Amino acid sequence: MDSVLLNKLASYCAYQERCISEIKQKIQELDGAELQDDYIQWLQANNYLNEQRFIGLFIRSKFNQKKWGRGKIQFELRKKGISDSDIQAHWDEIAEADYTEALKVLLEKKASSLKSGTPNEKYQKCYRTGLSKGFEPSLVSQVLKGLFPKGFA
Repeated sequence: MDSVLLNKLASYCAYQERCISEIKQKIQELDGAELQDDYIQWLQANNYLNEQRFIGLFIRSKFNQKKWGRGKIQFELRKKGISDSDIQAHWDEIAEADYTEALKVLLEKKASSLKSGTPNEKYQKCYRTGLSKGFEPSLVSQVLKGLFPKGFA
């Protein structure tokens, strides 16, 4: 194994949590594809690369910082080659009460920003906002029933 390449990969992993697909892409960029598996094994053995740690951190950070829902988080993790079973094992990284509260805050903010339109149009815009952030349709509807008590679905 090339020690210069290995040092670059270790630095790449030390800077920020990475998943295996990101490391494979970096190895390709650095022309080390012939020993790709060896590099990945070394990074895992020396705790530079831990995909379970990456998944947990990704879920927490995307929820806490960007207020993404489970759907959007899951979609982005799938794009990185993470299996659904691995993703499901980490959903407890987000407390259910915090998850619902984040959606409620998002929808209240959206509803208060809407200055014109019928109540039905406002409901629909809020509903689409919740979906676009990756929250489940049933949960979005449930939270909106509290904001729009007359119901406009």
